[in-house]
Amino acid sequence: MITLITIGQTPREDLMKAFNLGGVMDAQLIGALDKVSLDEISMLEKLPGEEKLYVVLKSGMANINHEIIEQKVEKLITEYAASSEAIALLCMSEFKCTSNQTKVVYPIKEMKEKVRDITHNDTTIIFVPIKEQLESAKIKWDSVEGKKHFVAVHPKSESVLDEISRKINLYNSNHVILDCYGYEFELVDEIEKKHQCACYNAQESVVKKIKDVINEYK
Repeated sequence: MITLITIGQTPREDLMKAFNLGGVMDAQLIGALDKVSLDEISMLEKLPGEEKLYVVLKSGMANINHEIIEQKVEKLITEYAASSEAIALLCMSEFKCTSNQTKVVYPIKEMKEKVRDITHNDTTIIFVPIKEQLESAKIKWDSVEGKKHFVAVHPKSESVLDEISRKINLYNSNHVILDCYGYEFELVDEIEKKHQCACYNAQESVVKKIKDVINEYK
């Protein structure tokens, strides 16, 4: 069994789409906030923190302190490690949780491998889901060479493709990094068909990594 952890609540058919298309059959999706009431979530939203994470709920959305989410994720990793061939955290933020019992896959690590070929002659736009993540994104992607622009575009916006396209045209960028696991799986193809640029999204990379782990067990 593969355990997938979203930092919000389930169900999330949009997150499972890439795994289903990629042939990952024995996967369960768990939400870090599945057992948290809406009243408690409202309280958590009010707590301060240097980095806020955008989370999708069963009804609505919220922005919650990274440290709070990390504590809940760490508990889930501990709970499911023994029964999982691998665990994947479906969030682009950087977490420190580890496990001695099973492989833990982090999208940010997979993505940083993919963008190593970006050079000092390139222009890259990094899209984040909320403006509260703009500053932390600059630190996260410091190693990416060339000219960089950081822009907040909400992944659930009805005009997300148009908003992204306007920024690509404005900055004449040849690389696009979608710095949120919640951007739709199909966005990569849509962006690359519409613009002469390379687009990087974590979902495909995580599916490939999970399949590699599964093959190691065979």
